[in-house]
Amino acid sequence: MKPCVFYLIRYVPNVSTGQFITVGVFLHCPQAQFLDCLFTEDLRGVQQFHPEADLEFLQELQPHFEREISENEKRLPAYIKGMQESYSNLIQMSDPQPIVADDLEAKLIELFRSYVSPEGSARLRPDTRMRIKRRLAEALERHGLIGDRRFESDIPVARWDGPGDGFVFDFGYTVPNAARELRLIHALSLLRDNELAKTLKLKFSTVCSRLPSSRLTVAHEDIDDPSNAIVRSSQEVLRDRRIFLVALSQFDEFAQSVGAELLP
Repeated sequence: MKPCVFYLIRYVPNVSTGQFITVGVFLHCPQAQFLDCLFTEDLRGVQQFHPEADLEFLQELQPHFEREISENEKRLPAYIKGMQESYSNLIQMSDPQPIVADDLEAKLIELFRSYVSPEGSARLRPDTRMRIKRRLAEALERHGLIGDRRFESDIPVARWDGPGDGFVFDFGYTVPNAARELRLIHALSLLRDNELAKTLKLKFSTVCSRLPSSRLTVAHEDIDDPSNAIVRSSQEVLRDRRIFLVALSQFDEFAQSVGAELLP
């Protein structure tokens, strides 16, 4: 069980009266470097509460905060502090409330149903980088890799590119063979992270200029529509004989293969 805090997000159309309706929830687990949110998709209650509510604005809260979390994943405490200071009018955050959780995404859904919408839709699509990375880490942990001294987390590209480059690969290890081949692992969404795919390939090329036998595995969501133009574009960006794509449904199989490669 990991210590966490959650924040309720309230829609306050009239600050002077202070009346509000809860529209979303954030869950933060510093130990797991986890932050995620869930907002209601059913705005009928909001309309009844405030007939003049800007529904288009409220519908954008979920994708807006998902983007913000992705952009601030390396500075989550500072980002949350900034939110607490910034959102004090139409959208307000409650004070942090402590809680413990094992399955963080399940706890977020539980909080949503308890405080936001007991009957409403509560689903977390596994297509944000944070969620994909979390699922990957869980698979790696199930196979005994997280905590293994031979398996690293948060590997800076500055090892090969010199100080000043802040890019960090999610995971990596060195194969215990004569060639000491480097294996890097990074999570992204093929649907959402086309620009990150370009950056990732560039940073990996920097590593390969020093260690040509390196290999990169890109962990991504399961794709329902392989013909999607954005997905195809991301796949094309990542096309390289040293880059391998692994979908979410293959994470356990992949983690097992990593464990086998690290065996002495």
